[in-house]
Amino acid sequence: MDYVTRIRLNAARFFTAEDMHAAQLQGGLEALNAGVTTVTDYCHNLLTPDHAVEAIRGLQESGMRAVWNYGFNFPPTGDPHFRSLQQRLDFLDEIAKRYFSSADSLVTLGVAPEEAIFAGSAEALDQQIHAARSVGAHVFWHANAPGETPPREVAGLHERGMLASDITFVHMAGTEEDEWRMLSDHGASVVFTPDTELQMGMMCPSSAIARRFGVSQAYGTDIVSNNSADMFATLRVGLQAIRGRTLELEGTMRTGVPFTCEEVLKWGTIDAARSLGMESIIGSITPGKRADILLLNGDSMTLTGWDRTNVAGAIVLHAQSTDVDTVWVDGEVVKRDGRLLADTHQACTRLQSTSERLHARIQRAGGFALSPEQVSGRLMAVAGTEHGQYDFLKESSLS
Repeated sequence: MDYVTRIRLNAARFFTAEDMHAAQLQGGLEALNAGVTTVTDYCHNLLTPDHAVEAIRGLQESGMRAVWNYGFNFPPTGDPHFRSLQQRLDFLDEIAKRYFSSADSLVTLGVAPEEAIFAGSAEALDQQIHAARSVGAHVFWHANAPGETPPREVAGLHERGMLASDITFVHMAGTEEDEWRMLSDHGASVVFTPDTELQMGMMCPSSAIARRFGVSQAYGTDIVSNNSADMFATLRVGLQAIRGRTLELEGTMRTGVPFTCEEVLKWGTIDAARSLGMESIIGSITPGKRADILLLNGDSMTLTGWDRTNVAGAIVLHAQSTDVDTVWVDGEVVKRDGRLLADTHQACTRLQSTSERLHARIQRAGGFALSPEQVSGRLMAVAGTEHGQYDFLKESSLS
């Protein structure tokens, strides 16, 4: 079990609902400042109904466009508010009716089912996907992590008749060729997060094989508590990783490059919108779409002198978040002359205080990282259950 996962499993239970609001608000503003107008937000730490409500409110107050993913993960706590999968399913219906009745809102509803190891059974996973479809939510699922044997999670969905274009698959480093064909046949999308995948040994994104099978792909920053929110850096890291891997497999440098900046820029714009199921309203400057637009300062220190006949190359290879001059979301200016219009001082001050309180709570409870044995025990307590009935460990460290 990797160190980052151990930290997340131990730290999640210390967040209050107010902490969730502070983190979501600052996170939304951080994305906007970097020129990211839209995110899909995996909200995995829904310890109580109030945690969900405050997470939604924080994103709404940031002013960004977001697909807020109702996370089905059960953070391991000693006395959980939700004690069964059915309770989580019921609360999804409630959340959908209370906060997501309008499809025109900037913050819309998605669903993040549990990863297979947490779901415990195919039946429990299918229940979560069915629940998403019942409320009209797009599904975002971490799947096919590499291992000693291929996980075949895409194939499992296909065999059970669950695979469809409303599922976006994330990471996917352990996906086999016939599964890529299934994804293509069903019009499903994939998202790669180069920083996380390189760090966790999934190696470079599977962009070459996704392209070969015609599977729509996008890039993302993943977890900004661990990685930068700068999408320019993400696109650049991903591009050079897949270029290097392709040239390693195919030999010496050919004429040109195996992946172009124009292609990669699409993965961060229109193809990213497609992965959200939102390509009809955002992702390109097209009549009839919503005005989610950013302007870069071409006279900045990093972009001065760039080849103005190769705009994509300048953006992907040279631009930084500091070059973002103006940002519109849904036609409203949220950043002008390089400065956000929101009260960033208050948002940052709140998050810093939240961070300090969280660190103090966690250190008093023994520190951030559990031992591998503790993590394995918690995972087995969840994965070994059936039909969504969860049996949480009552060890002293959970009290």
